[in-house]
Amino acid sequence: PPPPTTPDRSTGRRALEHIMTTPVDHDEISIAWRDIVYDVPVAVKPTKKVGDGYNPEVSKTKRILHGVSGHVKAGEVIAIMGPSGSGKTSLIHVLGGRRETGVTGTFVINGETHQNTRSLLQDLGYVTQEDVLMTSLTTRETLAYATRLRLAPRQLDKSSSRAAAISAIVDRAIDEFDLERPANSPVGVVGEGGISGGEKRRLVIAMECVHKPKVLLLDEPTSGLDATTALLVVNKLRSIANGEAGGHRAAVVTSIHQPRSSIMPLFDCAVLLADGREVYCGPTFTTLPGGALSEDGIMGWLNDVGYPCPPFESPPDFMMDMINTRVEDEGAPREKNAANAAHDAAEGGGQPQILDRDVVVKELTASWLTSPRRAKYLSAGDEIASMTPSRASERSNLRRRSSFAVWCTRFGALVSRTSLYKLREPSAMATQGVNSILMPVIIGSIFFDLPLTVSGASDRLSAISLIVLMQSFASFDQLLLFPKERGLFLHESNGGMYSTSVYYWARTIVESVTIIVFALVCACVAYEMFGLDDSADGRFTFYCIIVAVTMAGAAFLTMIGSLCKTFEQTNALAVTLLIVLMMFDGNWINRRNIPVYYRWLTEVSFLGYAVEAAVASDFKRHDFTCTARAVEEEGCVPLTGSQFLRSLDFDPDMVWPNFWLLFGVSAAYRLPP
Repeated sequence: PPPPTTPDRSTGRRALEHIMTTPVDHDEISIAWRDIVYDVPVAVKPTKKVGDGYNPEVSKTKRILHGVSGHVKAGEVIAIMGPSGSGKTSLIHVLGGRRETGVTGTFVINGETHQNTRSLLQDLGYVTQEDVLMTSLTTRETLAYATRLRLAPRQLDKSSSRAAAISAIVDRAIDEFDLERPANSPVGVVGEGGISGGEKRRLVIAMECVHKPKVLLLDEPTSGLDATTALLVVNKLRSIANGEAGGHRAAVVTSIHQPRSSIMPLFDCAVLLADGREVYCGPTFTTLPGGALSEDGIMGWLNDVGYPCPPFESPPDFMMDMINTRVEDEGAPREKNAANAAHDAAEGGGQPQILDRDVVVKELTASWLTSPRRAKYLSAGDEIASMTPSRASERSNLRRRSSFAVWCTRFGALVSRTSLYKLREPSAMATQGVNSILMPVIIGSIFFDLPLTVSGASDRLSAISLIVLMQSFASFDQLLLFPKERGLFLHESNGGMYSTSVYYWARTIVESVTIIVFALVCACVAYEMFGLDDSADGRFTFYCIIVAVTMAGAAFLTMIGSLCKTFEQTNALAVTLLIVLMMFDGNWINRRNIPVYYRWLTEVSFLGYAVEAAVASDFKRHDFTCTARAVEEEGCVPLTGSQFLRSLDFDPDMVWPNFWLLFGVSAAYRLPP
C-alpha cells in the first residue's frame, strides 16, 4: 500500500480549524499518588556451608521505591530528579501503568481512588527513554501512522474526509514541534544518516501529543541532547502543560538527570529521589531581581537542613553531587574518614561540607519525612481527592466510534505501515529475493533438465529437497524484523494504541502476500529448470506445495522470533531446529533406516511433509528407465514412480493430505501461547 499522502494544504487547514473549533470535552486531569512501594523479585544464588549441602535457591524481592508520594495538577510540569539508580524511571513506569506487579499504594485521579493508572490510557502520552521508531519511515509518515492509530476511536470532522482531518493534525504537529526541515527525511539511525537527535526527541514527543493527552509522562526526554536543545524541549513541555496549542491544559511529569540552571525554573515542582526514597518534593526556585534565588522552594529546604548551595554553583549540580551516593560494599564502614573529607574538599572548593554522601542521603530523607514542608506539600495534593469525580468518559463515549470501525481503522493503518516498512527494509527484501530467485537459479543450473532414469530419480529427490529447504528459510527476515519491532509493539500495545490481534492479523496478511509472490517465483524457476512433469496439473500441484511449505517456514520462524529476545538467540535456535527437521525429510536418510528413537521426528517435520508431497506428485507420473551402461555395470532394473516412492517409504497418495498438513502446521505455529 502507498505511504500516507498529504492532501491540499488549504483543505487540510480548513479541516483543522473546524476540528479545533468543534465543542469537545476537555476535562483536565490531576493525579496524586500516595505511599507507592515497588518491589521486584530477585533470585539469591544457593550457598554451601561447611558440612552442609547446597541451600535451595531462594526468591526474594528488592525494593525499588520506598513509599513515595507526590502529585501533579493540570497545567503543571513536575521534574523527577535523582542520580542513576534512584528510581526515576521506575516511578515513571508506575505512573504510566507499565508496572503493576509488585506495586502497592493508591492513585487519586480527579477525586477517584484507583490501584493503577490504566484507566487513563486513552488520555495518556508516554515517552520512553529509548526512541522506538521505524527507521525507514519519514518523519511525516511516522506522525501520520501514529495519528491514525491514536485517533482511531474518535469521531473526527464530518464535513471533510477522515484522511484530510488526520493530515491537518499531522501538519499542525510538524509546525508546533519545529519538524518542517526533516518532515520528508527518513528517521534513520543517529550517526548513520537520518534526522538529528533533537529532531528525533521532538518527533517522539509529537507522536504522543497528536491526540492531545491530558497527562504526559516522559522518561529523560533530554538525555543525549546538548544544553540548548534540552532547554527547547523543556520549553515545549511547558507550553503543552499551559495548553498554548489550544484546548486543555495537561499534567506533565518528566524525569531528568541533571538539568541546567535555566531549566529548573520551568518546572513547577521537583521530586528529588535517592535510593528510591523521597529527599524533597515541592517547588523549585525562581530568579529574583539582582540574581538571587527564591528560598520558598528547594533552596530554602537546603538552608533548613544545613546544606546551603554555594553562591556561584549551579543548584541542580549541587543537589546531584550531594545525593549521588558512592558505590560501596554493603558491609563496608560508612564513617566520615579523612579520605572522604579530602575528596569532598576538593569538590567543594576547600570546605569539606559533605563527608559521606550516603550519610547525607539518610540524613536528608529522615529530615524530609518530618518536615513541615512535606506536610504542606501533601496537603496541597490532598485537594485532588476532594475534587468531584468527572464523568467525561461517559460523555465522550457518545462520540466514540464502534469497536468494529476502530479495529478496521487500526488494521488498515498497521497493514499500510508494515508493508511500507517491509518494502524499504533491505534485510527483508534481500533475504526473500536471494532465497526465492537467486538460489533456485543456482540449484536449477546444477540439477538442470534431469533425465527420467533411475539415477536421475535420486537427483530429482535431492533437487526437490534442496528447494524445500531453501523455502523454509525464505522468510528468514522474520528473525531480523521482529526483534527490531518488539520494542515498538510493546510500547504501542501497552499504550492502548491497538490490541495484539490487530497487530497479529496485519502482519500475517502482509507476510502472506509477499510469501505467495516469492514462493510462486521460486516454484516456477525450479520446476522449469529441473524439467519436472510437463503438465498443468503437475505445475499447479508443485506450486501449491511450495507456497504451503514457505508459509509453514514463515510461521515457524515467526514463532521462534517471538519466543526469543535477541537475534542471536533466534538465529541459533531456528537454524538448529531447521537442520534437525531437514535430516528427517526423507532425502538424507531413508525413513526405513532411521533409528526407532528418532522416527517420531518424521511425523512432525513439516519439511518431510513438503518433500514427500512434491516428490510423490512428480514421481507417480513417470517411469524411470536404465541406461545401457547402468544395466551393464550396475545391473540396474527399471522402476515405476510408485515403486521408487515405496523404496523411500513415501506414500504416492499423500500429496494433498500432506499439503493440508502443511497449512495445519502453519496455523499451529501461529497460535498464541
